Amino acid sequence: MEDHIWLRPLEKDDVPFMHKLYNKKEIMDFWFTEAHFPKDRITTGFEERKEPGKHRLFVICKDETSIGLTGLYDIEPVHRNTEFGIMIDPVHQGNGHAGEVTKMMVDYAFRTLNLHKVHLIVATENEKAVHIYKKIGFEIEGEMKEHYFINGEYRDAYMMAILKHSYENRVSE
Repeated sequence: MEDHIWLRPLEKDDVPFMHKLYNKKEIMDFWFTEAHFPKDRITTGFEERKEPGKHRLFVICKDETSIGLTGLYDIEPVHRNTEFGIMIDPVHQGNGHAGEVTKMMVDYAFRTLNLHKVHLIVATENEKAVHIYKKIGFEIEGEMKEHYFINGEYRDAYMMAILKHSYENRVSE
């Protein structure tokens, strides 16, 4: 059977899956936070993010299995921009899913929500992610020196973004 990647809205029933991912150090290091998330904190965060229009949160599914989370955060209706985030369970990484989901989310941001800009922050050492984002059309807008502290060291991060007109030009080529 061929892998089929699709997105579905994040539901309260997904809190156990979120708890699993949010407590994996190898994921949370790249989200610039400690992997220490009690279920009640995740449930509270889920409830707070249900505010209509502010966020779009999805579960990444491969066939019927939940393999990750993705979202558009802090959607700005006036400036028409948003921050993109993605996390894939390490057992499902390395299969091209991150690139596929990133394209889906950028397309959704521009073609459905009519946003102007999608931005993100990525660790400079996360070379695979930087490569994926560049391939889709994200550009480095700046480098944030010693932006986060992981494993006893300060690390650098890139601010990357893609604009709607740049994306549409790439798609039409």
